[in-house]
Amino acid sequence: MNTIFTLLRPRIHSAINSLRTESQRNNRIRIFMYSAIGLIFWVGIFIIFYRVLFYFQSVQDFGNILAMKLVSMIIMTFFALLIFSNIINFLTHLYLSHDLPLLHSLPVSAKDIFISRWLISTFDSSWMIVAFSFPIFLSYGLIYQAGIFFYLIVLAAIIFTCLLAASLSGILVLLGAVVLPAGRIRTILIILGVI
Repeated sequence: MNTIFTLLRPRIHSAINSLRTESQRNNRIRIFMYSAIGLIFWVGIFIIFYRVLFYFQSVQDFGNILAMKLVSMIIMTFFALLIFSNIINFLTHLYLSHDLPLLHSLPVSAKDIFISRWLISTFDSSWMIVAFSFPIFLSYGLIYQAGIFFYLIVLAAIIFTCLLAASLSGILVLLGAVVLPAGRIRTILIILGVI
């Protein structure tokens, strides 16, 4: 575990150092701008889903079914996005990264390199889905007056969904890299994503 943390340390230090640039004023402006854009999206998603779920709740007999179908459709969409994003990230981190020759020359086991790259790829692919799924489930919880356990269960379900998608994507990448070169797989996936 100590070796995995050592392999993750450059990534952590890079994130910390990006916040400590020489131009603190530009850095504050950039952080404020990205935070404002993220907050606007977050509030917009919350308002839209709150209004839709409020309307669904007012529909007799079918309202709850429509709300359940909407949430299940959103979860399936998030899962598909996670699979697609994880595949591209895993290809990049496991096979196409420029620091792989350096990593494999270190006295570190291949298992530790794989686990550290898997953790980095999982975080890179999942943080936005986790952040922007909260307003959806928050609006659902407020409309249906759910308790605190609902939000804890939703948080656990989102985390495990991200881990499941990351695991499936890792398996698909490892199997796909046996058949085709990693660069070609990534090109095919990008073309499919655009289509």
